[in-house]
Amino acid sequence: MTTKVTPELRNRALAFRAGLVVLAAIMVLVYVTFKAQTGLPMRTTTKVQAIVSDVHSLRVNDAVRHHSSRIGRVSDIEYKDDAALVTMELDGDVDVYRDATAAIWDLSALATKFVELNPGTSESGRLGNAPIALAQTSDSSDLYEVLDILDKPTRDRATSTLREVGGGMAGHGGDLAAFLDSAPDVLKDLGTVSGALSSPDAELPELLAEANVLAGRFQGRETELAELIDHTAETLDAFAVDEGSALHDTVVRLPETLSTARGALEELRGPLANTRKAVEALEPGAVSLARSEDDLRSFLREAVPVADQVPPVAKQAVPSVKALTGAMTDARPVAPQVATAVGDLIAPLRVLAPYAPDLASLFLRGASFVSQGPNPGVRYARLGITPGVNTVTGGLLNSRDLPQNQYPRPGEAQHDRAKGLLPVGLQFGLGKQQ
Repeated sequence: MTTKVTPELRNRALAFRAGLVVLAAIMVLVYVTFKAQTGLPMRTTTKVQAIVSDVHSLRVNDAVRHHSSRIGRVSDIEYKDDAALVTMELDGDVDVYRDATAAIWDLSALATKFVELNPGTSESGRLGNAPIALAQTSDSSDLYEVLDILDKPTRDRATSTLREVGGGMAGHGGDLAAFLDSAPDVLKDLGTVSGALSSPDAELPELLAEANVLAGRFQGRETELAELIDHTAETLDAFAVDEGSALHDTVVRLPETLSTARGALEELRGPLANTRKAVEALEPGAVSLARSEDDLRSFLREAVPVADQVPPVAKQAVPSVKALTGAMTDARPVAPQVATAVGDLIAPLRVLAPYAPDLASLFLRGASFVSQGPNPGVRYARLGITPGVNTVTGGLLNSRDLPQNQYPRPGEAQHDRAKGLLPVGLQFGLGKQQ
């Protein structure tokens, strides 16, 4: 019996074969995917072992690197005799020598490890099947061992900080994504800032030195700083009263207030300019006052006893001042005549002013002229008159025996005697009285 193959059966057969091919391809892909971390199948590898005292979190399939380039993987870890035997599977045919070294390093802060392998040098000979000795390997150092350097309070506070930061980041995934989205621009700006700080004009070393000095000023004042922070927190809490409505209203009115203040400051330009001129004019007086400070201090110190005598004297002077007030009132009508007389005296006084020294000499010599005589209480003056021809003739004939200077200039009269202008008898008489 012959079965007739219809087009429909033929299509189903083709579809079945195609499905088998796709299924086989998927299985091969899955196999290759699972084997990718252990290397491609049928590849050439080199097996190397190393004895390490402590591998910490090193795991199978962690990378083996040489100068940071991946050259293989960790295929097995066995523990014996307080050490770990780490088996490494290197890609390809790799020569490993007796002076080879191995160290377990951290790939990240999350305790991911890898083995840094140095194959050694050919002069030492091939390693063969022997493992790399313990003396030629380095243990792993985990982050918690680094943190052991810190004391317990510091570790506790660091833990609390991480916990608080983690709690604060919860629910802010969108904000973090926005930050990461703007990170390129931020990093670009950060590069600009870093370039500015590295410029010689920024004087960053001097700034850091001054900051160090400033930080040293706070040493020993931690309690005061803590109190200042507490007071600042109280102040900020006061601003937050009523959900910050008062602060909001203040900020809303701030532009108008600033505009008004700006106008007021503009109005102050003129007065301030005048004030500056006044201060500049007062500067010489202030300098002189500063120089006279010592004299002024001495005057004020010595004036205290005198000032103590002022109230009694002032009290005694009250009746006299009252009487003088009445006298001044009565003398007020005479004041215009006195002013007129003084005005009339100005012209002759101007003429006599150059002769003021001669007038003083006249009075001094007059006092000597009538000085005390040999008998107490008796005063006398002796004059000798020697008329000359010039006096008798009214100046028609010159008297050579008695020269005269009838109009001496200011300051010449006191020298007439020395020049022989006075008669001998008068010189003798006046000289004797002196």
